[in-house]
Amino acid sequence: MVRRDLVPSTRRAHEAAEYARAKGKVNQMHAVLLRRYWSEGQDLYAMDVLRGAAAEVGLDPDELERAIETGAFRPTVEGYIRAAHEMGIDAVPTFVLGERLAVQGAQELPVFRQAMARLGVKPI
Repeated sequence: MVRRDLVPSTRRAHEAAEYARAKGKVNQMHAVLLRRYWSEGQDLYAMDVLRGAAAEVGLDPDELERAIETGAFRPTVEGYIRAAHEMGIDAVPTFVLGERLAVQGAQELPVFRQAMARLGVKPI
C-alpha cells in the first residue's frame, strides 16, 4: 500500500467507474483503479491516469474523458454520495462488515481484526 502525504480527490474516478458501468466493465475498471491507487500510488484525479485505466480495460479513453468533462455521470455519483452521507458514511473506502459494522477509511490490519472480533468472528 502506497502511503501519501496528500490524498487526491477520487471524484473523477467514481465518475469513470460509472462510465465503465454503463459500458458493462465496472468490475474491471474498479480492479484497475484500485491497483493504480493503492499499489502504484497514482493520482485518480489525473485525467491521464483515468484515460490509461480506460484503455487498460478496453474502453475508449477519449469517450471517457468527454463523459467526465461534460459531467455525464456527475449526478449519479452525487446521488451515491448523498445516500452514503445519510447512512453516516463519509470516507472512501468504507467496508461494511456483517451488515452491522462499518470500517471507514484506509485502515491497518489490526483495525479489521478488532472489527471482526466485535462481530464474533474468530481469527484464522
